[in-house]
Amino acid sequence: MGVIIYNGISSEEFAIQVEHPPGYETPEKDYEVTHIPGRNGDIYVDKGSYKNVSRSYDIAIGAENKDFIMMANFISEWLNSASGYAKLEDSYEPEYYRLAAYKSGGTIENILQHAGRITVAFDCKPQRFLKSGDNPVIVRATSKLRNPTGFKSLPIIKVNGSGKGNLRIGDYVITISNISSYLTIDSELQDAYKGITNCNSLVTLSNGFPKLIKGENEISFSGGITSVEVIPKWWTL
Repeated sequence: MGVIIYNGISSEEFAIQVEHPPGYETPEKDYEVTHIPGRNGDIYVDKGSYKNVSRSYDIAIGAENKDFIMMANFISEWLNSASGYAKLEDSYEPEYYRLAAYKSGGTIENILQHAGRITVAFDCKPQRFLKSGDNPVIVRATSKLRNPTGFKSLPIIKVNGSGKGNLRIGDYVITISNISSYLTIDSELQDAYKGITNCNSLVTLSNGFPKLIKGENEISFSGGITSVEVIPKWWTL
């Protein structure tokens, strides 16, 4: 039987059993579709993004020392423990996690007051994030970081040092006018900060916020930068 971990809480805590592996729904690519009268076919404009997918689990609950209402309350509290997206993991894809929101309610089937059954559905962002992509990579000299997937990732970069420095990641050049111990550059949020302090005014981007492309990405730095910590955020579909 499988295990679900949602918002840091495991289904094993509630005597929940996943009855069979979930299916896999391929994300839909986001296109703008236009039809020109008198011209055969439609025009597709790729927006470079994907739509959310649904991930469903058929689960069963049952424990001799707990009654049905108690277990149903546990499930409801667990599924509604997050506001918005939270991390969703399961034992079927142990190397990945998703960002998911609990999508649908439903009726939990009451089986003899000591067991139940329900299908739970999560609305997931299209990416499957590699857990290995959350591990910081420390760079102390010019080196290359290899993206193992076919998709550009949006890293979180911590720049350590003092004074002025220049950072290059592939074709992206970042100039920082003043580093005071460290500064974080978040490509997903498109923001630069130190703790709760906004540092966007200290950063000049030659090519936008950096992305890690498929294959090798060379990282180098100069000036007052002493090291760089990269959380690459690898993902696939």
